Amino acid sequence: MTSKLLWVCFILTTSTFSTSFSLQPDQPKVLLVAFDGFRWDYLYKVPTPHFHYVMKYGVHVKQVTNIFITKTYPNFYTMVTGLFAESHGIVSNDMFDPILNKSFSLDHMDIYDSEFWEAATPVWITNQRAGHSSGAAMWPGTDVNIHESLPTHYMPYNESVSFEDRVAKIIEWFTAKEPINLGLLYWEDPDDMGHHLGPDSPLMGPVISDIDNKLGYLIKMLKRAKLWSTLNLIITSDHGMTQCSEERIIELDQYLNKDDYMLIDQSPVAAILPKEGKFDEIYEALVHAHPNLTVFKKEEIPERWHYRYNNRIQPIIAVADEGWYIFQNKSDNFLLGNHGYDNALPEMHPIFLARGPAFRRNFTKDSMNSTDLYSLLCHLLNITAMPHNGSFQNVQDLLNAATPYVKSTTLLHCNNKQKEYKRENSYDYFIGVSLGSIIVIVFFVIFFKHLIRSQIPDLRDMQAEIVQPLLHA
Repeated sequence: MTSKLLWVCFILTTSTFSTSFSLQPDQPKVLLVAFDGFRWDYLYKVPTPHFHYVMKYGVHVKQVTNIFITKTYPNFYTMVTGLFAESHGIVSNDMFDPILNKSFSLDHMDIYDSEFWEAATPVWITNQRAGHSSGAAMWPGTDVNIHESLPTHYMPYNESVSFEDRVAKIIEWFTAKEPINLGLLYWEDPDDMGHHLGPDSPLMGPVISDIDNKLGYLIKMLKRAKLWSTLNLIITSDHGMTQCSEERIIELDQYLNKDDYMLIDQSPVAAILPKEGKFDEIYEALVHAHPNLTVFKKEEIPERWHYRYNNRIQPIIAVADEGWYIFQNKSDNFLLGNHGYDNALPEMHPIFLARGPAFRRNFTKDSMNSTDLYSLLCHLLNITAMPHNGSFQNVQDLLNAATPYVKSTTLLHCNNKQKEYKRENSYDYFIGVSLGSIIVIVFFVIFFKHLIRSQIPDLRDMQAEIVQPLLHA
């Protein structure tokens, strides 16, 4: 009976010992999803049951203040670097760098020159330097070779690829033999339709409903892949949208000679590079030109915009009031919806929703900044953030109290190639292994001692046998 009991204890102990080696938690998983141009109040314009499902079982931030200039590429790069545009260098969708003597244009997809991107290090690179894997489905900038690095897996940008195909790739990467722990997923709408229809158009209702259905499809696929309970899903956007009108147009040709300047970026923030010797003339011609146009010398740009200290910000910027449109002349294309205006305007604000094991349930927060998202991502991924303009304290209350945090190892660089180091094991992990080892050793000693004693006759029996007389035949 004692032998059987020891065998049971031995089996249980070895099981405990093996379990102690698995005390280290699985690598946290994060999926960041962005619907371009999804304004914060689109959630309430039409029924959006899937968005509200996420809100009910996760968190929702009512007001997300994005960065100026409220355009696509600056804000997408802010989300993954935590930096203002003047710091990360993507100051607009259309730029000119006087030092590089190069142009950058979203309209012409002339965006793959890595020199425009390397003032910052996006989160997927930091994640990979920490020894993990990232996957990006069309997220702006992920198909650019930044700091000689691309995401572990990525899809070169192609707007004709369906949302369903993008989701399939993300799930494939999360469930692979060597899975990613960070996924980034991008979809062009409702921005495209918001430009063409205007956000106030009743035709935007079906567009918003379609986005909600796409979110529903994503949720369904995550559940089918058994990722829903383990993955932290964040849903956001880059900017909002405001209604424009052909009755609210500012035409620069009425005030300026087009041969005296270069128009680097147009509406609603005209970035103006005067020809040599023409600065004062251009500025004086514009400063009182139109009541709905505010003109700044670069050094006078409001500090709150954090949009002054970068060579790609032009010497003069002219900012239209909300809903007003800047043309060089009326032959330019007009859009019924636009963005890029002052980031203090509610119409420019995007959405923020999240759910998953790290987040609280049915929790609403009043406000955050888009620069705060980066620190949240780094916290969720357990990686060390690069210097940034956000604050983790601003978003810490979105997380449940049990969310673990293990700081990643420091990264070293050698010959321009990053050496990847395994993540440090947690304190609990070492304690578990140590205790398990001690217990197993103790039981081994007891077990073998019992085994040896069971092979030796009992001393009392031997003594009794010695004192008995020999039997004679």
